[in-house]
Amino acid sequence: GFTGKQVAAAIDAHVRRGWHVRWALAGRSSARLSELCARLHLKPHGILEADVKDNAALRGMAERCALLLNCTGPYRFLGEPVVAAAVGASTDYVDLCGEPEFIERMALRYGDAARDAGVRVVHACAFDSVPADIGAIFTAMQFTPPSRCAHVNMYHTVKVAEGASGAYAHATTFEAAVHGFAGVGEAREQRKQLLDRMEARAPGSSKGAPPIGPRLRARPGPFFHPRLQKWAFLFPGADAAVVRATQRALAASGANAVSDAAPGDATAAPPNTASGGAAQLSPQFAAYVCVNTTSAMVVMAIFGTLFNFLARRDWGRKLLLAHPKLFSWGAFSRKGPSKQMLDGTSFCSWFEGCGYSNPEEASPTKPFDRFVTCTVSGPEPGYVATPLLFLAVAQTLLDETAPELRRAGGVFTPGGLIGSAGRDSILRFVERCCVLGVDFRVAAVADGAFPKLHAKL
Repeated sequence: GFTGKQVAAAIDAHVRRGWHVRWALAGRSSARLSELCARLHLKPHGILEADVKDNAALRGMAERCALLLNCTGPYRFLGEPVVAAAVGASTDYVDLCGEPEFIERMALRYGDAARDAGVRVVHACAFDSVPADIGAIFTAMQFTPPSRCAHVNMYHTVKVAEGASGAYAHATTFEAAVHGFAGVGEAREQRKQLLDRMEARAPGSSKGAPPIGPRLRARPGPFFHPRLQKWAFLFPGADAAVVRATQRALAASGANAVSDAAPGDATAAPPNTASGGAAQLSPQFAAYVCVNTTSAMVVMAIFGTLFNFLARRDWGRKLLLAHPKLFSWGAFSRKGPSKQMLDGTSFCSWFEGCGYSNPEEASPTKPFDRFVTCTVSGPEPGYVATPLLFLAVAQTLLDETAPELRRAGGVFTPGGLIGSAGRDSILRFVERCCVLGVDFRVAAVADGAFPKLHAKL
């Protein structure tokens, strides 16, 4: 698919720069893959033929590799056979899935088997949702104990170079969103089953670490953000669901990523305390997406309302799927974004963290007294930054030496896996992202009020 081509090109380029791995391409047609390699000048170490409808071929493919990177979407329809093959072959697996329903379904169906086999299945290793997932942890880490982060609000912003035009994304992403609305009821029941299972295994683990301070109430929008000088809407993607899943995983694992003790040290501070552990990394979280102008805000509000109305009805979904370009005001198309758009687009996700210098004094009515602003920024998010983030997760699974990561097994989010191994593993992952071209920065730290922004928006 469109994204798979970008991922293959990124892997090939990284191997040429010295990443010592042997890699292969797999798909329905070896002839078409050979044509792709010739057209893009790719040099994989092998080409394998495997169709998602052929379980034997998938199993044979999975048995020949140490790590399987799955770019086949929509995952709701095409992802499960690949997960099953990887778990059955005891092969680690990562994907680009930004579909919460699929992620939770895989946790229900394959979580125990993956845990027993020591297989790491990691979802959401793309723009959905590495910047949000790791960015929220990174922001919380800037609150050095005993201070603690209570809230993190994230704002995705995208900048398009003057003169660039055309679709922002491929229609497959639009289709996944449409089908996601169709399965809302099923997803709720599925999540309940998953949380019940977690609670039965470890009481309290389904809720994550207890929050501090006032309850964070997400604003559906649109609203004007005075510091960013942009209009913000509640982000409809997987970010908030992935961050919540990470926080539950950290609470269940007893993560202690902010203390001075070695990861997994039995003498370290227990989780869910103000001095360290999962509570330190688990602020209440909300995700937003921003537009620059009032006219863009009005257009987004109209099309968002129309999408919401149509996606909840069978006839409406058929209409949306038949005309993605029309019902997205040209943002999605079956051809995907042009090279001009890919080269001329960049993103910056802003994280505003607020909390307390002394969390023991926190209460629903006490004002915050510590504020941190962090950013995650990089090239075009969907098809340029996404392969880089995918590579960073793949490198972590292949090269990371932390014993918690090596012996882990189960179905994870990126933050749930990497965060459970401790502060050093998180920082090494952030460094990998920065080297690849997705930058994590602390923009400002202040007491009393949010500091002024010094970066150019």
